[in-house]
Amino acid sequence: MEQKYEEEIQMLQQEIEMLEAEQEETLRSIFIEHGDRLQHELKSVFEERGGAQKPTLSKLITEVRELEKDLRRQTEINGIALNECFVKTLHKSERKLVQQLRLAGHCSVLLFQVEFAVTEIQEGDALLRRVTELNIVVDGVEFKDFSAFVSRVEDTKDLLLFFRTLRTFSERCEERRQTFQHFQEKYPDVVSLPEGCRSDLMIIRSPQLPGISMTIFWKIDVSMEGVFDTKKVMENGSNYFQSLLQILGVEASIEGLIRTVCL
Repeated sequence: MEQKYEEEIQMLQQEIEMLEAEQEETLRSIFIEHGDRLQHELKSVFEERGGAQKPTLSKLITEVRELEKDLRRQTEINGIALNECFVKTLHKSERKLVQQLRLAGHCSVLLFQVEFAVTEIQEGDALLRRVTELNIVVDGVEFKDFSAFVSRVEDTKDLLLFFRTLRTFSERCEERRQTFQHFQEKYPDVVSLPEGCRSDLMIIRSPQLPGISMTIFWKIDVSMEGVFDTKKVMENGSNYFQSLLQILGVEASIEGLIRTVCL
């Protein structure tokens, strides 16, 4: 009978620890998402009470500001800004911890949401950690160049590879967007972007030769290992254009092509 009570007490203690962990994680998520508003509300509450608890208010505001500073620093380092961070503890014991996480944010113009579970197991002095049940959603017209890689990451559960590659992919997409937009604004009578400046398609039409056009596809090739192959940029172009690419680079080569069409 005593053993049964001890088991029930132990189960209750584990449940209390899980609830405490969930409370801490929820508060952290709230601070991340609503830090500025919380500062304002806390300040208003304590001012109404005559400022009797100013040291406590000051401590809370300092903690919120430190969290915001850490977030800004991480954004500057990796280019990824988080708008949502949700953590839920599914299991907690002395040797094992299972948590479900959801991260949502953006990297440049690419919106993403990542849901995954992390299992931590204590083996002696070693802490073993692995990611399970990974699901990734990326929103944007650029995703068609990224979809095969994302599927591969979901299969391998390599979350770090996804975030490392996401930044480089976003930078390449932004480079392509700026280049296409630049030429459309500079040569509005010659260059058209039927799918918008964020797509991989640009059409060059000669004003002197109606019905004659040239289409440029700028594909951003990402391998399953997250490697970008710059040699495949517009790989189906003519030998003349490929030579220009090797000598002048993408932007100067496109400009040379446009000027040739305009002659």
